[in-house]
Order: sequence, then C-alpha cells, then structure tokens
Amino acid sequence: MIKVILVDDERPALEELTYLLKGYEDIQILGTYTDPMIALTELHKTKVDAVFLDVSMPEMDGLRLAKEIMKLSLPPLIVFATAFDEHAIQAFDIHAIDYILKPLNEDRFDRTIQRIQDQLKNQNNQTLSIKDLITNTLQPRYDRLPVWKNDRIYLISKSDILFCTTNDNETNIVIKKERYIVLETLSELELQLDEKNFFRCHRSFLINLDAIEEIIPWFNNTYAVKLLDYEEYIPVSRRNTKTFKGLINMK
Repeated sequence: MIKVILVDDERPALEELTYLLKGYEDIQILGTYTDPMIALTELHKTKVDAVFLDVSMPEMDGLRLAKEIMKLSLPPLIVFATAFDEHAIQAFDIHAIDYILKPLNEDRFDRTIQRIQDQLKNQNNQTLSIKDLITNTLQPRYDRLPVWKNDRIYLISKSDILFCTTNDNETNIVIKKERYIVLETLSELELQLDEKNFFRCHRSFLINLDAIEEIIPWFNNTYAVKLLDYEEYIPVSRRNTKTFKGLINMK
C-alpha cells in the first residue's frame, strides 16, 4: 500500500485530489492539510511514501515546504500539483518525481501514479529533479541554466559560463562581469555541463576550456589558468594536471 498525504490551502483542490486518488486500490491517504506547517509536523512523526503539494500557499509555500521535507532522514516522493506552470523553473532544484498542472487531467494523473509506483519499486533510483523534468519533458533541447541573483532568477546560456566555483557551502557560476548563485553542488553542475567543454580542474573549480586565455606554469609542476574577461588566476590541481594537459593537447 502506498501511503500519501495531500497539502493544499484550498479545500476544493484537496477534495479533487482525494477523489482521483481513491480510484487507485494501492493508494492510502493518511491525511489532507490546508496548513503546510501542520503537514510538516505530521511528516516528522509519520512515514509516508509520497506527498502531493500545491506551490502557492500562504505562510509557507510549497517550494519551501518541499525543501524542509527533503531534510527528513527518509524523505517521501514529492509531486507538485499547481495551477502555475511558471513555478517549474523556480522549483528546478527541488527533487520531485512530477509537476502536474491544475485542472488535473485523469490520463496525466494516471502517469503520475505510475511514476510513483515505479519509483517505489526501485528505491535505488534517484528521483528526478524538477529541472530534469523540464529538460526531458517540456523542453528537450533546453540549453540554459536557471541561476539566482538578488532574489531573482535569470536564465544564462551554458556557453557563456567562464567557470563554476564553490566556497562556504555556496556554489557560484561566473560569466563576464557577473556572478550568480545556484543551488546545485559543483559535482551536479559537472554532470549537467558538456564534458567536452568543461573540466573540473580543481575540487573547487569547474572551468570552460573554451574560455582559457593563458596558461601559467605554477609551483610543484602545476598550472594556473587565466580566463577571458576575468582577472584572477584559477588553479589546476596537481592530480588533474595530466588530464588537463591532454585535453588541451599540451606536451
């Protein structure tokens, strides 16, 4: 039996979700909540398999609630159910298995339930991030990254990135004269960026090879690189030097 809870500040929306879910014999609804704070309290006490969340809610919106849910030792699967498709970009770093739009379509909802069932059958599979869902489902050729600056989200082209870096638990993407915050780790960014163009030259730096302007011999047979339109030098660690030289055909 798949145990779920529903969170939406509008009672009619909860009733619609309840009606749809009761059509599945293997789904058990443990609770419906209009207050996300109460729902979060219950999740700390009760093990559930999946949570259906609205995005737009007062006091604590669905995105923030999802982030808190993901901090649980055994977080449930998350499905966003919302009337606003623009929140998909805002939710790009929230791990979820689906993002469905109201009014809910029964055929589309059936695919959501199938996704939950498949995910629970193989707990070793990593849940898709909202960004993956957007890229793979809504925009297969999407080639830009959502980034944060001054509480706003901007979309930047991957080819414009000079380098990515991490410091004090914060990951930054740097382009010409601009620096943005992203929620991914450097390792997650490394997977998203083309390995032919981007190289993890140091544990704290991921550089765009096409942006290299100069290579400077450094101490202990290592190197530093200077990128276009960026004044500071970026180190190439000793363990990555051989791979780096091979990538740029350097003897």
